[in-house]
Parts: sequence; C-alpha cells; structure tokens
Amino acid sequence: MQQQAPLHVLVVEDEVVNRDVVCHILNYFGHQVSAVDSGAAALSAVRRASFDLVVMDCRMHDMDGLETTRRLRAGEAGPSGITVPIIALTAQAFAVDRDACLAVGMNDFLTKPVDIDHLTLAIERWARRPHGGQHTCPTHADAGPCCQPGAAPKVFDPAVLAALPMVVDGSQSDYGQVVLDLYFKSLPAQLSSIQHAATSGDIQTAQRTAHSLKSSSAAVGALAMAACAADAEAHLCHGNQDMSHLPSRFDMEYERLCAMLGRQPDLMPESAVRPC
Repeated sequence: MQQQAPLHVLVVEDEVVNRDVVCHILNYFGHQVSAVDSGAAALSAVRRASFDLVVMDCRMHDMDGLETTRRLRAGEAGPSGITVPIIALTAQAFAVDRDACLAVGMNDFLTKPVDIDHLTLAIERWARRPHGGQHTCPTHADAGPCCQPGAAPKVFDPAVLAALPMVVDGSQSDYGQVVLDLYFKSLPAQLSSIQHAATSGDIQTAQRTAHSLKSSSAAVGALAMAACAADAEAHLCHGNQDMSHLPSRFDMEYERLCAMLGRQPDLMPESAVRPC
C-alpha cells in the first residue's frame, strides 16, 4: 500500500475514536483523507469534491451507511457518487450484514475494530479499478478481539495500540496515548447515555450506544468493556427489554479500566452516578 499513488479517501464515521484511528492509518500510508460524521455530510462532501474511495460506517445516528449508499447510488450527490467504490465498515460480522451492504451498492465489507491488513488489502482491491466495477467481498469476517470465545477478555491489552503502524515505526510514537485519551474523554457521555436509556426504557438509544462502545473499546484495547458492550447489544437485539442491569455493568468495567490504567474516573452527571 505504501507504493500506491496517494488516493483521496472520504471517511464517514460518527464515532470519534474509530474515525480518528482510520484517518490516521490512511494518512500514515500517504493518502489524503477527508472525514465527516454523518450520512448527510457524506452526501454534501461527495457533491463538492471528487473522491477515489469512500470508507463508510454502516450505523450512524442520522442516516445509516446503507441509506447513504442508496442515495449515492441513486445520484443524489451527482455522478461520482454513483460509481465511487464504497467500503463498508461495521462492528457486525455476520453474513447477513455483508449481504445487506452489497445489496445497496457497497463494494466491500470490513469489520471493526479496524484490522490494518484487511483495510490495506481492501484499498488495494479498489484503488485502481474502474469506478462501477463488480462488487466483491473479502472472505474474512472475523468478529474482532472482543467477541472471541474462550478465556475472559483482558481489561486492557496494550498490544492493540502498540500494533498501530505509526506507533510501531516511531513516526508517531505517542499516538496510542493520544487516541486512548480521546477514548476516555468520550466515555462519561456514553455511560450517561446508557443510564438515561435504561431509566427511560429507550432501547434504541441503549442498543446504539452499546454498539458504538463495542467498536471504540476494542479499537483501543479495552477488551472487557468491548465484551460488556457486545453482550448488552446482543441482549437488546434478542428482544430483551430489561435494561436495569446495564448501567452497573458498564460502570464496573469503567472503574476496572480506570484502576488498571491509573486514571481517575471522570465525574458523570449526577443521574449516572450509583453506589457500587
């Protein structure tokens, strides 16, 4: 990938940690990257500029990646949106999710947290193909480190951030700490969202927040938090409406993570603070 001519890549991702990691990886390999945090912003970006490739999150708050792709393929953002290669990025690793992505006109399918080798191979597949080429899909569909069976996941695995290419070669040796800080900054609001959703019975918000936490936690190596989020999402996806246990479980993992890394838990809104 390092030998490719630079591409102009649009990253469409509403979760701040995942967006930052993907953008830094693409920048590391010499590509020009533009990033937006919503489907509506993606349509506007494609209307204004020409992109060689789009990396598209499948689940976003305003308009999901599937609907955004449908609109691009229908010409709502102009001719370039009809043919630009689109790589789906999703925390869901099932064949039905892959098939749904391809059915709306996406060209490839990758799971989160981002696997660097899979991302670079996908970009190589589509970088030099004529726009509008036949859809394909990688044979891998791993669920990521948070979902592997076996032993209980680690509270924190430093190897995840240490494996980022800019950290490995020392060109941005502090990036792991930068993205970890970004993750911790985002956590209180997400945990508060879980608390409010559980209190109000808002299953959709709870499921969406758990989905976001699953991928961002795995991306930084907070594997126990990622597993907790995956369990919560699965619990809600299977039609279970009891959310009373979710806030305490997430808070426990937050406290364990802070203790392991020597961080002081940030104060959350009063409604989200509960006794152990």
